[in-house]
Parts: sequence; C-alpha cells; structure tokens
Amino acid sequence: MKTQLILEILKKTGRITESLLNIFLSGYDYKKMKRRVFYPTLPDFSKTDTTRINPKLLQKEKHKFYSLLSRLKRQGFVEKKQKGNKTWWTITSLGREKLEKIKITFHFPLFNVRHEKDNDINLIVFDIPEKHRAKRDWLRSTLLALGFTMLQKSVWIGRNKLPEEFLNALAELDLIDSVHIFKITQTGTLKKLNL
Repeated sequence: MKTQLILEILKKTGRITESLLNIFLSGYDYKKMKRRVFYPTLPDFSKTDTTRINPKLLQKEKHKFYSLLSRLKRQGFVEKKQKGNKTWWTITSLGREKLEKIKITFHFPLFNVRHEKDNDINLIVFDIPEKHRAKRDWLRSTLLALGFTMLQKSVWIGRNKLPEEFLNALAELDLIDSVHIFKITQTGTLKKLNL
C-alpha cells in the first residue's frame, strides 16, 4: 500500500525529499497521504506540524520513510537527483510499470468527494475480514474523506450524505454484504460528538 502511494505521488510530479517526507508524516497511519492520492479534489495538505507528533514515533516514521525510498531506489522504481542543495525524486519507467501491476492486482474505485449535509445521522458498521485488509483500508480512508468520524475501527458516523458513487464502489468491491448503513433520527448520547 505505501509503495503504491509513494509511486502515485511521484507519477503526478517529482518531489523533493522534504515534500515527500511531509506527505508521509501527515497522519501516522497515512490517512492524509491516502486522501491526497485517492481524492485529489480535497484541499492540499502542504505542511505537517511535526511538533505535535511524539518524538520517538516521529523518528520511527522518518526511518520507515527513508527505508522505503531507499528500497524503491534499489529496485529501480524511483531515482534521486541533486538540484542545488535539494534532493529531487522521480518515478522511473520501471516504477510506472510496477504501479500499473499494483493497480491491476487491486483496483480502488475513485470518485469526486462531495460534502452534502444530511438531515439524519448516518451510522456505518462493517465487518471485513483480515484477508481483505486493502478493501477495509480503502473503506476507512473513503469514510474519512467523506467527513465521517470513527466511533470504533469498524463503526463510523457522520451527517453527510453518502454519494451514489460510494454505494456503487461498495458493490464493485463486493462489500455490500459486509457494510451496513443505518439512519439515526434521534441523537441520544451522540449529541456529545457535535455532528
């Protein structure tokens, strides 16, 4: 997944190391990076406030980032060039081929994200097995992009409408039986969430 995200970013345009690291660190679980790649119509996250990240976790994430770039370079998927005092990364033709192979292996449906308020609260509950982890990750990042909030890892809630494209994507990924959507008309204890 991380390889695909880095290659997708570099396919669009070359990046300096600091820019790539900034994208990589924007959210420890790569939520913002996924949003940038899979939902380009969302606002750009150009700067990550690294002061809010635990220093030990920040070091660990930086190490993961540099290890991934080093591995991709060794495999011939990306190349590094010096431009003045900056290091510039670009995807190679081999990297483009690798990216296409990854996409063929698993296709994530894409659509333009629209935030339309709903009168009721939408509650989404899902149970997707570990063997379909990539689909589960896609669903979580999509719900995040749609403005939903996580109550538990597989329970999400929000006041935005679910676009028809989202429901079509669930069908395309064969997730209809694994995802349950409920409308809530009375908030009860959910008032605390400020939805």
